[in-house]
Amino acid sequence: MTEANSASPASTGKATATLLDRIFSIDENNSRIAPDTLTMAALLYVALPTLIFLIGWLRWWAALPLVTLTVVSIAQYCRRSDVAWTQPYTRPALFFIIVIAFVWASLGGAGHFFETNPDWLIRDKVLGDLTLSPWPPAYQVGEVEAHLLRSAFGFFLPAAVVGKLFGIAWVDVALFIYCALGCSLFFLLLPLTKRLGWPLFTLLLTPIFFSGMDYLGIVLITGTTPIFPLRLEWWVPFSYSSFTGQMHWAPNHVIPVWLVTLLFYRHWGHRAWPALFMVMLPLTVIWTPFAVAAIFPFLVFGIIAWFRSGLSFFDARISVVQLGTALLLSALTVRFITLDLAAIPTLPSEKSAAHWSLSTDQIADKYLLFTLMEFGILALLLARGVRHSFGIFWIACALLVVIPWLKFGPSNDLILRLSIPCLLVLMIALMLQIQDALKARTTNGRVAAIVLVFLIGAATPFNEMFRALFNKRTPPDYSRSLVEQHWNTEPPHYVGVANSTWLNSVLRAPTRVPSAAERKANSDANAH
Repeated sequence: MTEANSASPASTGKATATLLDRIFSIDENNSRIAPDTLTMAALLYVALPTLIFLIGWLRWWAALPLVTLTVVSIAQYCRRSDVAWTQPYTRPALFFIIVIAFVWASLGGAGHFFETNPDWLIRDKVLGDLTLSPWPPAYQVGEVEAHLLRSAFGFFLPAAVVGKLFGIAWVDVALFIYCALGCSLFFLLLPLTKRLGWPLFTLLLTPIFFSGMDYLGIVLITGTTPIFPLRLEWWVPFSYSSFTGQMHWAPNHVIPVWLVTLLFYRHWGHRAWPALFMVMLPLTVIWTPFAVAAIFPFLVFGIIAWFRSGLSFFDARISVVQLGTALLLSALTVRFITLDLAAIPTLPSEKSAAHWSLSTDQIADKYLLFTLMEFGILALLLARGVRHSFGIFWIACALLVVIPWLKFGPSNDLILRLSIPCLLVLMIALMLQIQDALKARTTNGRVAAIVLVFLIGAATPFNEMFRALFNKRTPPDYSRSLVEQHWNTEPPHYVGVANSTWLNSVLRAPTRVPSAAERKANSDANAH
């Protein structure tokens, strides 16, 4: 080979450096933002349930130092010199976004203003048990050892406090307000335009109607059109939920994942982000076990980018208090939510497992169609317009390819929760390209194709909202306990035997949740 035809080491190194620069390129307008009022609001929003949990579940000698350390840890971050105590929106835009968020949240189940989906039967019981029982609540059936309520209840704790103070009649309103505030922060942390106008309204429609093309997938796989307005998701053994679907079916899981993901995208180019996540991530555990796992691949990418830029651990300015608090909180909350973890079935049921056989029901074909309909076609269309954040974008796409094959539990929540940050990354790319098209006031074939894919996908969240709006209202029912609602058996996803000696030493003595008959008797006695 002649010298003219061979690549020199210098040119190879330059090409590698150029490729890495492209991978680690950053959204200068939306990912180098200094922590501001919205950042602090999201941090405090996520922190509130953990503080309530520490006060309500731990013995005083354990609760007092942990609450103090958590408050000091948050306060240290809030007092950072580079925190900008401003928010980027004009007042009319801020008001408009919050109103839209409250309207959107009102359709989701919290508040029970409209029809609620079947999952709220269990959630109402969790909220009722937290409100009507001393903490920590526990369940006992027959001679079986008491089971603690131990998972995915952080979302309900602020409302339960309101219910304890002012009565059960106020608990549903309190839950709606807390949910709507979370939805407001979700919208406000997105890369929206900052002034009131048609561009802002158009961009707000994106998270509300963002979804995979479930409708088209059903048509292609069955040869028939779906019945309106039945639910469109789960047309194959996989599902990536729309953001509207996530909020309707599992706000207790998804809101912290939304906020953590958006805070990462918003701040990962700023030197304050490692300290923010050191403080925030342990606070999400009492909400859901999935938040840390879902954002973990992106955190690894952010850490690599951090050290690649020449920064060290000490540049993160993580205090000893923050590090120590994160370790203590993580040890406590992770051990708490994993109590009796072995009781949770780790694989799909026998009936569900049959659908996963590659030789059964053409699962490979269904998987390929699923990836194309849910994100593949949209991702390929968006890829040509991506000008930065290439690493984050392609990590999201790669994870969406792999996640459907992860299986844990009968309903396989891993698919639903681990996909959230990836879908958010795709949606942000879509929003930024919509903004570019609105500014240019021109369209081309690629933009038209993106709009078409978006409109087909919009059928899924539209169906969710239509059912909630026009079906018969479902009132809340707090008369029965969680175990009674679950056919007098302990649901393993929510409860577990307190089988940790050291954890039992710091937890308050559990109190048995009263049955429906006992609640009625207590209510009658109070009435007299």
